[in-house]
Amino acid sequence: MNKLREILKYKSMSIIGNYKNVGKTTTLNYILKECISKNIILGLTSIGVDGEGVDAVTNTYKPRIYVNKNTIIATASSLVLGSDITKEILELTNITTPLGNIVIFKSLSDGYIELAGPSINTQIKYICDRLKYYGADLSIVDGALSRKTLGSPSITESTIFCSGAVINKDINKAIEKIVYEANILNLDKVNDNKFYEVYENINSKKVSVVNNDYTYKSLDINTTLSSSKEIIDSIDDNTKYIVFNGIVTDDFINTMLKSGKDYKNITILVEDSTKIFLEKDVFEKFIKLKGKIRAINKVNLIGISINPTSIEGYSFDEKYFIDTIQSKTDIKVFNVMSF
Repeated sequence: MNKLREILKYKSMSIIGNYKNVGKTTTLNYILKECISKNIILGLTSIGVDGEGVDAVTNTYKPRIYVNKNTIIATASSLVLGSDITKEILELTNITTPLGNIVIFKSLSDGYIELAGPSINTQIKYICDRLKYYGADLSIVDGALSRKTLGSPSITESTIFCSGAVINKDINKAIEKIVYEANILNLDKVNDNKFYEVYENINSKKVSVVNNDYTYKSLDINTTLSSSKEIIDSIDDNTKYIVFNGIVTDDFINTMLKSGKDYKNITILVEDSTKIFLEKDVFEKFIKLKGKIRAINKVNLIGISINPTSIEGYSFDEKYFIDTIQSKTDIKVFNVMSF
């Protein structure tokens, strides 16, 4: 795969990871470097802090973020003041962070930066739109640990998922976890045009039940986390879909399996696959028992970036690690250490 060509099909992209030190910043720096010679203007922001030389949690070295002239950057005001690159301030936003309000600026020289962006998804979407407004050909959001909701198609058009050896010292267990999480992110979209007509009326509700004749009812609940029994009590033999605009958890699936309800003709629909918070054994048990889960909006997962070396001092056989993951998914897998 020509990685850059695939990336540049889209106007916005998130880089997300399932553990610290899996290579998110290295992946980002590769994209930054490749864009230099092609006169591509990048927009950058982050969820959480990134670009610091030493990880604040693990106290280990991290690659810093190096930007070129004309990059459009959104970061906290204190980090803007601390950067030695020459800047043109474009916008002072009202979005607050612990490190100050978000400032959007244009780099007028090359240099290192630290990123600290918004923590709320709607704010990130706003910042991406503003980066595009100020001239970015591609806006990239560097994600924080386990904030996979950043990959939601409501925020960015495409996503790269980063993982690696650090998640488990057993190579086969690491492969199993990476493949599961990548395939969940890549969950199929429901193929039902009639449903999407109905969804226009229920997309602001936490949970709704849609019947076989496409009549529906929305439940009066504030969160999906503690409402498993109420949701399951609302379904019957006429139920076609249970529609979640919150997260789906192990508790809900386990409660459904134990309920005695006939769930095999019911499809659970999530807003997108970043809202699925299921352990592998729970998800696989549900699917094995003929349960069905689909996405309303599909995450556009364009690549899996794998780091075969762990910060803990061990490495996996690169070829076996990468090739085995690739054999178990349709998404293109690449070795971050080859960048």
